[in-house]
Amino acid sequence: MTFFHMTYKRNLITGLFLSSVILLGACGDGTNNSLESSENETQEVENSTEEVTQDETNQDEASTLDILNQLATLSTQTDELYVTDKITIGEQEEVTPGIYDLEIIGGSGNILGERADVSALFINWVGGAENNSGDYPSKIRIILFEGDVLEFMNISKVKFNAVPEKVEPSNELGIGEFIVGRDILPGEYKLSTKVKMNPDYDNLGWGISIYNDENGQSRDQTFTATNNDVVVNLKEGEIVSISYTNTDYGSSSDEARLLFSELN
Repeated sequence: MTFFHMTYKRNLITGLFLSSVILLGACGDGTNNSLESSENETQEVENSTEEVTQDETNQDEASTLDILNQLATLSTQTDELYVTDKITIGEQEEVTPGIYDLEIIGGSGNILGERADVSALFINWVGGAENNSGDYPSKIRIILFEGDVLEFMNISKVKFNAVPEKVEPSNELGIGEFIVGRDILPGEYKLSTKVKMNPDYDNLGWGISIYNDENGQSRDQTFTATNNDVVVNLKEGEIVSISYTNTDYGSSSDEARLLFSELN
């Protein structure tokens, strides 16, 4: 059971637990209540169980894309935040679950973290304030779930910019995590880029990791100056994590885009 469906399963288990409590309460008070009262309570439990069963049917029908689109509605814009400790994501925390363009305002360094449930969707980025000397990206698209924890190294100030609930799919993606069926349409694509990649650094350029929640696995690919004949197949609901190491210091990482040309 993968994360997105685990969330729904937890809700179902809670519902079944409450139904069990009602049933136990009815049994414990049976000696003091009339037969008619017991029958009414039993009927209430049956109705409650039917509702839970119906909920389970509806929730099983929810696709990964549906759940991620629902997550987008939870995104809450933050002010500029000084980084003084790890940041925990939660409904009652300063940063709520959602989809964000994480903006680095002060410092430059690593953005690490731990996922509460999705272990195969790694948090491992490098970023820096705009116009930083190392030309790291100052904005990174990031998907955050309840209980995730972010840790910043040598970064002093950040801001979480909420991504709108509705977005237009694009075939040009920057740095961060993007959803197939939302940010880019499903399909088979050949990769390219407009930025220059130095062949002297044959292992540097674009890194792509594609997470599939149906099987809980990821598949990885690179696109570099010497490995530039690459095709990827993107399925609805998958999360595409894109990183970029700039080898052309005359260009900006924030403006770099990985291009996806659909194959006929």
